[in-house]
Amino acid sequence: MKEEKTKSKKRVLYYSILTVCVLLLAAAIVLTVYFVTGRSGEVIDAPDPSGPTEPDKPDVPDDKPTGGDDVDPNPYVIPISATYNFEYGEIYTNQTIGCIYRHYAIDFSADEGTDVFAMADGTVTEVNYHESLGNRITVDHGNGLTSVYIYVTPVAGLGVGQKVTKGEKIAEVGAEGSEMKDGAHLHFEVKENNKWVDPNKYIDAVLDQK
Repeated sequence: MKEEKTKSKKRVLYYSILTVCVLLLAAAIVLTVYFVTGRSGEVIDAPDPSGPTEPDKPDVPDDKPTGGDDVDPNPYVIPISATYNFEYGEIYTNQTIGCIYRHYAIDFSADEGTDVFAMADGTVTEVNYHESLGNRITVDHGNGLTSVYIYVTPVAGLGVGQKVTKGEKIAEVGAEGSEMKDGAHLHFEVKENNKWVDPNKYIDAVLDQK
């Protein structure tokens, strides 16, 4: 009887130890699988066998003007088919009124009745008739730029507020004005923000070398 009890206790102990071993083995397998599969999702940067790639270049704006065919490459024209014989900024002795002053314009020598054209697109802001000083036309071209035409006869119907286009006839050379003793001519001025500038900044007029 005692032998049977002893054998039974040994059997229980054996199975208990076996169960513990199985549980420990299962736990070890679970932990191994966890650590292996847990790191499998990590991505390690590896060098590209094809070689390094260049970084994307930033977009650089195009400096070329936009507008296509709408942009006029030559927005200004010489206002008369003639050469000029008195340069911008020269000291001028006016024989008509007996004064000496600096001449902030260029004078185009031309016969009376020679056509005068708008230097560029713009709006007429002045049509002034004066027998002794000479008739004057002023055209505003925008952005502070204006052109002035003196000693002319305006075309019929030309008035303030009228739109004109580059090369459009706006007047003819006249025969009256404060410089007429020097002969018929177009006195042509250009201003930026109401300050005189050399007209040849905008046009390529030809100086008469005579």
